[in-house]
Amino acid sequence: MYEKSIGRPKRDPFDVLIDALTAANRYDFLLAIVPIAFAVALVGASVLGVSLEATMVVAAVVGMVVIVDACYLNPPTERGPT
Repeated sequence: MYEKSIGRPKRDPFDVLIDALTAANRYDFLLAIVPIAFAVALVGASVLGVSLEATMVVAAVVGMVVIVDACYLNPPTERGPT
């Protein structure tokens, strides 16, 4: 049993990615930096032989700076639909 799409053309996955990236704003990218910082810290600790605690402290400081910037220094000012 197969499902058929009715009148819905398939979209190219690359076009979907481009649409998602253009819809993202500054705060979406800032929030993405936090887990990326921790992932880079884990990889850096294992590849460079630096202690895990030192890299986690650096990642936590990066995350803290990003969140403080996004929430307090440059908070969102746009009002969404009510």
